[in-house]
Amino acid sequence: MNARPELSVIIPWSNRPELETTLRRNSRQFTACPAEVVVVNCGGDPELFRRVLGARPFPGLRGVELPGVGFNKSLALNVGVGAARAERLFFLDTDIVLGADLLRPALSQLGRRHVVTVDRTFESQRKPGRERSNLMEMAYSVRFVDAKGRSAQVETNLMRPREGSRSAPGLVFLRRKHFLAVDGMNSDLSGWGWEDLDLLVRLQLELGLSPRRSGSVTHLTHGDEHRDLQGQSRAASEHLNFARCLECYRVGHYRGTYTDDTQTWNGRWVELEASRLKSGAGRRTAAP
Repeated sequence: MNARPELSVIIPWSNRPELETTLRRNSRQFTACPAEVVVVNCGGDPELFRRVLGARPFPGLRGVELPGVGFNKSLALNVGVGAARAERLFFLDTDIVLGADLLRPALSQLGRRHVVTVDRTFESQRKPGRERSNLMEMAYSVRFVDAKGRSAQVETNLMRPREGSRSAPGLVFLRRKHFLAVDGMNSDLSGWGWEDLDLLVRLQLELGLSPRRSGSVTHLTHGDEHRDLQGQSRAASEHLNFARCLECYRVGHYRGTYTDDTQTWNGRWVELEASRLKSGAGRRTAAP
């Protein structure tokens, strides 16, 4: 892909072979956009990564490897943005199949003062009985108002029991300039939980962006054994990250660690061209 892509899709990865399935099923939408897809191997097996990335390459697909580091989703996203080329960004997980109603409508809603998250997520293995619920929708949300009167509200969980869907605040469309204005993701957060909501809170408190939701996806159902929880329970990991974020908000610190992360890794991350992996070529190190 020589022309600047319309969208950069950033996918953090660590030992998730199902990425081969989701890349294959999403490739038509990526190439029609057109989008570049940057998959960041942060703590995963390099051999598996190359095999998955090179299984069904398509234009614009490439990989970035961070040698000798454990999985950190925020670090992977920061480095992925550092390697990406488009002005508009989409943060996607390894186990997500895009709905036909997602990319174009979401990009059209992005505007100049908005951030867009995915409206509906359906499980690939649906639990029986959901459609019999009398409830159309239920949601949990958190609202913050700081000393300057700036406010942010995020829905930690929005569910639609009758249709069996939930929202996906971690699947985010935003502009690069807005991401950089809050210094990206906070890689001081580790494990699982709140790193995506933290970004949404800071974009609202620092920049006054308005959140929107659009489109649908399917999540390839799995258990917590597939999450990198670093020896903690899912609830404990999320609670620890939430406490760290609250401390930052308490002192009015709304910035991430993008600058530090990209300065640390510039010249050390390794870029891979997916289309050349089968031949053993396509590997290059980021320029210092």
